[in-house]
Amino acid sequence: MTRQGKKLLLSISLAVIGIFLVIHYWATIASWIGDIYKALLPCLIGAVIAYLINILMRFYERHYFAKKNPPFAQKSRTAVCLVLAILTILCVIAGIIVLIVPQLIDCVKLIVQQAPKGVEALLKNDKIVQYLPESVYDWLANWREKLTDQAFWSEIVTKATAILKTGIGTAGGKITSALSSTASTLGAVVIGIVFSIYYLACRGQIQRNVQRLANSYLRPTVKEKVFHYAAVFNNCFHKYIVAQCLEALILGSLCLCGMLILRLPYAPMISALVCLMALIPIVGATISAVIGTVMILAVSPWQALIFFAMLMVVQVIEGNLIFPKVVGKSVGAPGLIVFAAVTVGGSLFGILGMMVSVPAATAVFNELRADMKQREAAAVAAAAPPEE
Repeated sequence: MTRQGKKLLLSISLAVIGIFLVIHYWATIASWIGDIYKALLPCLIGAVIAYLINILMRFYERHYFAKKNPPFAQKSRTAVCLVLAILTILCVIAGIIVLIVPQLIDCVKLIVQQAPKGVEALLKNDKIVQYLPESVYDWLANWREKLTDQAFWSEIVTKATAILKTGIGTAGGKITSALSSTASTLGAVVIGIVFSIYYLACRGQIQRNVQRLANSYLRPTVKEKVFHYAAVFNNCFHKYIVAQCLEALILGSLCLCGMLILRLPYAPMISALVCLMALIPIVGATISAVIGTVMILAVSPWQALIFFAMLMVVQVIEGNLIFPKVVGKSVGAPGLIVFAAVTVGGSLFGILGMMVSVPAATAVFNELRADMKQREAAAVAAAAPPEE
């Protein structure tokens, strides 16, 4: 047997042994992977938070003594811009809470007041009842007395509020387990925030050390490819995050102006909700439209219809006229690629998967497109007749 044949046989044998070990000890391997993931979760959360804060830091750094660069500005640039970025994020979160929470409480109170009348009117409307499934109608009829009693709805809200305040209800073990998991996640988030601050404070030193590691342990060609792909992915993620935030801000502002002009209720709360949900690609705006319509429906069905139509018009105007001119083609991927990325990412990792999968798929798509263009140009050059 030749030397190449022996190498091929050895490679196949090792691959078969590796597959057997993975299948046979999969439960143990999965447990190890889960433990490693739990241990690294604060670091991963911190890296994500640091990446987001770094976008704001870079913005402030570009404007912090941009024309002049005195020595004190050089020494204080990182600290001052980090504090400004964190304060900006905290102010945005506080503003959203102030806008949403008070009006959300008023909306819940109104729903409690209007729910009995709505159920009674629904059961008396023959045109609507005839389209209801028999099981739904029987359930409404059996619960008619309770559903049309305002005290019943007030009791539900009171119990829900008590559960939210105390964190322990009648479920006992399940709620305790959920609280334990939530506390663990919150602890990981807190540690991640601390980690992100340390990372951003030592950003320059970390970048220099990464460069030294690459120079010491990677071949020049491998290092060039690694840094190239890292730059491509970073560029796609940066542009996508900035574009989504700007699009969400524009859409929320247009929604607020439209609701104020049409004198629709809950304008600040629903506009802030539209702005938040617009960060979720494709489906976010639709979800906010449905939630806003349901909230306004408790006040007036006619106003709810007006709001839904208004938001659809605003989305068309913003998506086709304003967004392309203000943001441009920052993502640069076809709609089919974006939709597929949202579907797969959402199925695997939920909302976070939707938000991460789009820039990741965009980076892969742009890199493949650039590589294909380069190969096609090389093929055309090779096929061209030599110059005499």
